[in-house]
Amino acid sequence: METKSMRVYYLILSVILLGAEICIGMWAHGWIRNSLGDILVIPLIYCMVRIVFPRALPRTMPLIMCGIGFAAEIAQYGKLYELLGFEKDSLGAIILGTGFSFSDLLCYAAGTILIYLGMLVRSIQQQRKGVQQ
Repeated sequence: METKSMRVYYLILSVILLGAEICIGMWAHGWIRNSLGDILVIPLIYCMVRIVFPRALPRTMPLIMCGIGFAAEIAQYGKLYELLGFEKDSLGAIILGTGFSFSDLLCYAAGTILIYLGMLVRSIQQQRKGVQQ
């Protein structure tokens, strides 16, 4: 796949995932809000990075995105928002996050696995196209 079409592909996926995240944030409750949103955030970040860097580190990029999620969660554990002087309800605190959760780490790992599953499906589809031609 050429670079331009890869960027369009990841842009479309980013818009779909961002829309799902917004809907989850606005209307969902329970497991969907608490877990599915965290599962989808890693693929969302991955797709957004892929728009800018469509060919960079294809096999390791999902792990890097997971690492960023883990780092954000660890920063929440350390109450980084307090260290930076943000009030709990401020925009800075909302962006950084205010509450550590071990289950969020599991969700980020699940989101990373979801990326690899998507890569596997896409690879199988591309192999089938190559065989048919």
